[in-house]
Amino acid sequence: MGNFLHTLGVYAYHHKWRVISAWIVVLIGLGIAAATFITPTNQSISIPGTQAQTAIDKLGNLFPDAGKGTGRVVIHTADKTIQDYSDTITTVTDSIKGVDGVSGAISPLDYAEAVSKDNKTAYIQVQLANDSGEVTEETRTAIADITDKASQQGLEIERGGDLVSKAPGEILGISEVFGLVIALVVLLMTLGSLVSAGMPVLTAIVAVGASMAGLFGLSQVVDINATTPALAVMLGLAVGIDYSLFIISKYRTLLLRGYSNKDAAGRAIGTAGNAVIFAAATVVIALSALSVVQIPFMTVMGLAGAATIAIAAVVAITLIPAMLGVAGAKIFTGKTRKAIIRAQKQGVKETALSENKVTFWQKWGKAITKRPVVSIVASLLVIGVMAIPVQKLTLGIPADQYAAAETTERKAYDLLTNGFGAGFNGPLTVIAENVPPVTDSEKQIVREQIMAALNQQIATKTAEQTAQFEQRSFTPLYQLNLVAESIKKGSQSIESVTPAMVTDDGKAGIIQIIPTSAPASKETADLIGAIRDDQTKFSGNSAISLDVTGAAALEGDINHKLADALPTYLAVVVGLSLILLIVAFRSILVPLKATFGFLLSVLAMFGAIVAVFQWGWFGIAEPAPIVSFIPIIGIGILFGLAMDYEFFLVSSMHESYQHTKKAKQSVVEGFGQGAKVVTAAAIIMVAVFAGFIGNHDTTIQAIGFGLAIGIFVDAFIVRMTFVPAVMTLLGDKAWWIPKWLDRLLPHVSIEGEEFKK
Repeated sequence: MGNFLHTLGVYAYHHKWRVISAWIVVLIGLGIAAATFITPTNQSISIPGTQAQTAIDKLGNLFPDAGKGTGRVVIHTADKTIQDYSDTITTVTDSIKGVDGVSGAISPLDYAEAVSKDNKTAYIQVQLANDSGEVTEETRTAIADITDKASQQGLEIERGGDLVSKAPGEILGISEVFGLVIALVVLLMTLGSLVSAGMPVLTAIVAVGASMAGLFGLSQVVDINATTPALAVMLGLAVGIDYSLFIISKYRTLLLRGYSNKDAAGRAIGTAGNAVIFAAATVVIALSALSVVQIPFMTVMGLAGAATIAIAAVVAITLIPAMLGVAGAKIFTGKTRKAIIRAQKQGVKETALSENKVTFWQKWGKAITKRPVVSIVASLLVIGVMAIPVQKLTLGIPADQYAAAETTERKAYDLLTNGFGAGFNGPLTVIAENVPPVTDSEKQIVREQIMAALNQQIATKTAEQTAQFEQRSFTPLYQLNLVAESIKKGSQSIESVTPAMVTDDGKAGIIQIIPTSAPASKETADLIGAIRDDQTKFSGNSAISLDVTGAAALEGDINHKLADALPTYLAVVVGLSLILLIVAFRSILVPLKATFGFLLSVLAMFGAIVAVFQWGWFGIAEPAPIVSFIPIIGIGILFGLAMDYEFFLVSSMHESYQHTKKAKQSVVEGFGQGAKVVTAAAIIMVAVFAGFIGNHDTTIQAIGFGLAIGIFVDAFIVRMTFVPAVMTLLGDKAWWIPKWLDRLLPHVSIEGEEFKK
């Protein structure tokens, strides 16, 4: 691999304009594909195989229109009654009906149940033409304009449900750009040259551009979740800069040793580029393994992230040497550049330009090796304190209940809760199937019940019309109403039960349940479980089957699905990555130590996420459960990135040990060689991830914040303190591997082989 990459580096350096032109052509081609085939991202979360999703699928088959998006326009008055604003409500309802993308709107003036008992709160029920998660922004904006104009003194109008977009805002905003600016400053401080500092940023932008264009070019055949592009951009910027930084730093070091520009470029790709490939492979494995969870949107998210990482690595090992060919010695400034040019002309090797002075990081490495036990205990203590909140981790899905207090969806949620009860915002939808047919005697009961109230209307109809009227409007609901009454009797946690729809043959129907408790409460979860587990008790008939869905049911099923998938995911990721690490380092203990260090970083990361996003520390976000898929996504990304630093630091120790066979000395020397670049890379990655904390979407905020903390802990506490201390205690045993295993494993050098002349 090293020789191949060396040849590739020399070729790219020599044919720089061909390589640069090739990337320009690739970007243009992918850009055209994206512009041609792009479709909007999807906000919906589908979890095949769960009971709630199965019920949703049944709902779509039985009642095609019932699965479409819905929302509520909530109206509240503090000093008058709803009826006092009847003209305004009628105007708003009629205007909403005329919006493109709206299939219907029901005024509370025509539906008494939509008005609270105190006559202060009501809602307009809006039925949308598109599926939930696919409602257009044009539809939402039009409705927002109508409600905003109708708001007046004494009348508050808010929107909830699918009338409000849950998608992230712009992928790159001010805070994200600020993170990039910090990264550029760190690069300038590390490399000392604007040309050197600009190259990693430029290659990262190329990698992100190519991956985003490729992703949206496939959007007609791949269902892309709204969070996926932001996640891919986050990863592409972070690793794109880091991978390029490692290669450029190696190139500069080789120039300082007196190598020619072309030879230095080839050797930099053959060594640092080799490590980049290994590191990228680990991240790709971690993200691609999300496919084993068998959740479509997470599979796409993982594969999109993995593709972005792979593209970033390819860009680094091809575009960087080409750009070095253009820049030449300009990656240094002033006297250093002149001295390098002079040394190259004279053919001087290992000149005074080489960095032989004792650095801060060598001093830090020596301090750790002198007191390894203290370093280990201190590291574990700090991480242990950060990890304390993990035990209180609560998972959930984004909901209006947890939106910021000033948002319209949160205001709508609070108004409905105050006006109609805690469970009103989280209704459960029960699909009843195998409902027995209505008997003749039951039809007679229905007829007698309605004749008294509708005698005058019925009298004007023919017998045939009367029969059709009964069949269409009343009789099919009879048995479903009996099921609803049985469900109501089955639990004290139910506020109300309403038969909503029935099929023409009366064999299946929808029943809406309003719990007494809030959607995310344990009481609601227990009610869902009880209905599913004891259907005969609730339906009153062993032949009837009940399927429960709704936001609360979907949330619980997602949590269980991800919890069940996590052990398998970890086994695949850790297992494959351990194999890769064993092959790379020819060691058993080094990979095990690397994995244990990763687990420490995970605990610290999720401890910080719980404190800030679940408990609301520092006011970054409203306190809310952690989005269900963040843990498994965060673990996958952090594992791959943590292994990056393991590769780049420990490979330097490995290289030193191969030459000296002195374990303690190799820790100090390897640490001194790799720590400076790893420090800069970690700061850059932390800055890029932290920039996404300013995103408008809480999910992106939490992922960005968590990864920033996780990378900081992993780089500076685990890899820079814990790892060298453990390596010191292990001594020569760190590089032990059974002879039989050594014979079986392929020989691959992460540092790159001696290059052929």
